[in-house]
Amino acid sequence: MTTPSAITSTSPCNVLLIDDDSEHLAFWSRTLRNRSSHYSVLKASSVEEGLEAFRAQKVDCVVLDLDFRDSSGFQFLLDVVPNRDRPEIAIVVLTRLFNPTLREMAVHNGAQAYLVKQSTSADQLDKVIQEPVSAVRTH
Repeated sequence: MTTPSAITSTSPCNVLLIDDDSEHLAFWSRTLRNRSSHYSVLKASSVEEGLEAFRAQKVDCVVLDLDFRDSSGFQFLLDVVPNRDRPEIAIVVLTRLFNPTLREMAVHNGAQAYLVKQSTSADQLDKVIQEPVSAVRTH
């Protein structure tokens, strides 16, 4: 059985972080890079910029905020996960919004995980990224 750390040590993981808070974007990017040298992190500060980056480069996982000043992260989910029963990309929601209804809606629309920024550690984010990336890669 392959463990998340084994996956990390053998496979690079291209992560796209989408968040309109520049401090959070910098913090989580730095956190992932410090966690493992196998993370390559792309950053986008809007849903539109995230969609452009997603379409332009190979991405293994998207870490997506839901709360944007001018749009919603749900639009990104709807655009990149046409078949929510068999997603082709790993998506982790990382948001400040602690709301069970939003969590249910995000997972229903293709996110594999829903984390709340205030209570998420680097270890948790790493684990939550690796599990869906591994699952998507095996399809």
